[in-house]
Amino acid sequence: MNPLNLNTILHQFHSGLYTESCFVLAEGWYEDSVFHVTAFGFPPIEPSSTTRAYYGNVNFFGGPSTTAVKASAKLKQLEEENEDAMFVIVSDMWLDSVEVLEKIQTMFSGYSAMPPTCFIFCGNFSSAPYGKNQVKSLKESLKALADLICEHPSIQSSSRFVFVPGPEDPGPSTILPRPPLAEHITEEFRHRVPFSVFTTNPCRIQYCSQEIVVIREDLVNKMCRNCVRLPSSNLDIPSHFVKTILSQGHLTPLPLYVSPVYWAYDYALRVYPVPDAIIFADKYDPFSISNSDCLCINPGSFPRSGFSFKVYYPSNRMVEDSKLQGL
Repeated sequence: MNPLNLNTILHQFHSGLYTESCFVLAEGWYEDSVFHVTAFGFPPIEPSSTTRAYYGNVNFFGGPSTTAVKASAKLKQLEEENEDAMFVIVSDMWLDSVEVLEKIQTMFSGYSAMPPTCFIFCGNFSSAPYGKNQVKSLKESLKALADLICEHPSIQSSSRFVFVPGPEDPGPSTILPRPPLAEHITEEFRHRVPFSVFTTNPCRIQYCSQEIVVIREDLVNKMCRNCVRLPSSNLDIPSHFVKTILSQGHLTPLPLYVSPVYWAYDYALRVYPVPDAIIFADKYDPFSISNSDCLCINPGSFPRSGFSFKVYYPSNRMVEDSKLQGL
């Protein structure tokens, strides 16, 4: 096999964040054993409907079922009929911050008359995540949160609580996927709030026919820092970011020295077929972008963005921007 010589005379980078380890399509001409590259682009994003047309109802998403529950007409009907269903998404929930707990109390008071289906709380769960007392402090913070939840019996008995660990929470350093918070930290909380799940990062949620992926990682800045070339200004950064993730079919299309991955669990980071929604809990400014029938949501950092969060309504796939500043 003869080596291919490349001559890059790039005039154009199509939209996206081009990092090392990305798959690209190169455009140009081949002459005298040299491929002259004039433009780079990403592979086209394949919508879930196209993938399903080839593979049928194979369950790529995970869970106990051998067939994809996405195909269930009954679940789809239940999903559309339950118009009150909502997911409240909060990132950087610093439980050691008095101000954050006050805002969460305000949030619970507002939702107590109509409890959400699920609260998705993403780390980091501490504003000062280092030191020998980190675990003890986190236990006490979770106890304070349990006290708040128990003050609102309607929420405690009706809502689910999903906790996704952040990069600075107790556990292995920066390697993805991350395991849940240790059981000895969460044991008391789980006893007092039975409908709570402490999950991995990333995690997957199946709600009726919808497939939802949640990841807590500061990916936008990390990908911008490791760009081969920063994108042109015809699209905003979040749109470039979303296109990159979906076209690569992977949550962290970065070199391993930048974002290490447990090889045995790399499949947990893949987003093929494209899910219905991906929640990127990132400290970057909040955004909601739809691309190829996939809704990509970033709630932003709760304490850093004036206590903003997102509310997702699965019946009509709408996202509502919410903020507790000034309340």
